[in-house]
Amino acid sequence: MLDTSYIIESALRDLDRSEAARIFNEADVFVLAKAADYLTKRFFGDVVTFVNNVVVNYSNICVARCPICAFYRPPGHPEGYVKKPEEAAALVEMFVREYGVTELHINGGFNPLLTPEYFDELFRAVKRRVPHVVIKGPTMAEAAYYAKLWKTSVREVLSRWKEAGLDAISGGGAEIFAEDVRKVITPYKISGEEWVRIAEIAHELGIPSNVTMLYGHVERVEHVVDHIFRVRELQEKTGGLLLFIPVKFNPYNTELYKRGLVKTVAPSIYDVKITAIARLILLDRLKVAAYWLSVGKRLVSTLLLAGANDLVGTMYNETVLRSAGATHSATIEELAAIVREVGKIPALRDTFHRKTIILNAS
Repeated sequence: MLDTSYIIESALRDLDRSEAARIFNEADVFVLAKAADYLTKRFFGDVVTFVNNVVVNYSNICVARCPICAFYRPPGHPEGYVKKPEEAAALVEMFVREYGVTELHINGGFNPLLTPEYFDELFRAVKRRVPHVVIKGPTMAEAAYYAKLWKTSVREVLSRWKEAGLDAISGGGAEIFAEDVRKVITPYKISGEEWVRIAEIAHELGIPSNVTMLYGHVERVEHVVDHIFRVRELQEKTGGLLLFIPVKFNPYNTELYKRGLVKTVAPSIYDVKITAIARLILLDRLKVAAYWLSVGKRLVSTLLLAGANDLVGTMYNETVLRSAGATHSATIEELAAIVREVGKIPALRDTFHRKTIILNAS
């Protein structure tokens, strides 16, 4: 029987992949959560952070055809769209005015109709209207796709985006790094190794990023553990990661669900173990997020007692996860209340985790 002391001591000695997988499989979920919570408090205290942000998808047209995605539409589909740069910028300005957002989270699909000039205009339009808003933009996978489409290098794409106003990169497209899993869930996207390589280039250029892990589909425990170790190794190499975000897969409306490869969402115990093992592997290298939009507001409270210490953001206007069945929304006040309910301290942060404002109960 693995007790809390053994798990904590093992983590502080730096786990290897096999020991991490053994702890994941054999430890009681409550014992594992307790150990992860202890380590979180030791390294970060009781503060739980999040950013006030808005999501804008510049387009839903995508040729990647990922079986995990319910959001995309193929070229020529009547529901496909591309937002005009000024339209997107006006939407962000409205959310700044009405909700005080400080970050724009902007992604889209692999749209073969878009040009380099489109993104120049998009980012510059936002900066003209709301210069103080941080643009956390397209994923590593999008950068790779557009580099190939425009017959240039990833470095050139990222440099051009940075010059136009991109401040950081969102963590999407990481999925699970294991190639045998990626062949099933994202067969036409870049490999896990390519994702890491592009992240290294972005970090070299001074563009920090988040990193996600999509779980609850066809992966095994060893895939989860390996993914988190690769995140740790990337952070040790570049220091350019801002936040690790485990994202629970919502299968409904996706091709994986229609094929019967994933029949339901992962059980809550699995969510808790995912969060806890992330803390045990990452220790103080990164904050671990409890992504309320993918797990729901009830379960997210539990994850804050199992190693998580960030709620990602308010995520106003998010549509990708909602396309797959997520139905949640949240305000600053609601997220702060969730944090207080578990005896922790809510704090509003900036994108880069440099500035925090403690949110006192009114």
